[in-house]
Amino acid sequence: MKQKQMSWLMFKIMTLTMSVFKIFRNIDKEIYFTGIKSGYIVLDFGCGLGFNTIPASEIVGHEGKIFALDNHKKAIEIVKRKIKKYKLKNIETILSDCNTGLGDNTIDAVFLHNTFPMIKNKKRVLNEIHRVLKIKGKLSYISRTGSRLMVKNKMTNKGLTDNLKREYKMELIKQNNEHLLFQKTEK
Repeated sequence: MKQKQMSWLMFKIMTLTMSVFKIFRNIDKEIYFTGIKSGYIVLDFGCGLGFNTIPASEIVGHEGKIFALDNHKKAIEIVKRKIKKYKLKNIETILSDCNTGLGDNTIDAVFLHNTFPMIKNKKRVLNEIHRVLKIKGKLSYISRTGSRLMVKNKMTNKGLTDNLKREYKMELIKQNNEHLLFQKTEK
């Protein structure tokens, strides 16, 4: 089942909403919570407008890489404009609803911020994230109220934690309110 792209109107509403709520977020704190460092390879799954992508690219530096994935063409276009504007060489965009095209066990960290509730085939996405994450790789998960209000098929943080532990051998290693950090413990 392919993830349906949101309509242009919904994308514009989401863009405006995200831009307003960005004022109340501490994005640097969210990124540092994950523990990424220079040289890391990061997948920003559902990158949206690149709020995490751009600052994370500075942290991973020239030795690292950020893959910014989104299923909305306009989101990818916005991220590409930011890449060009800031002359960033370590970001690659991926237009996809799930398949990253990345190799097995190649990613140090995945951002799954405000995206997961809107994904219809959650198992497919979790399979892909698990496949690309290295052993001891981190999954940074945040789901704010706005992203949860848009969907019927809700998964609680406890449900996600239990599922990741049982199905994907991922342990919750750190939590700060709604921000959860998981680590892959085995293949």
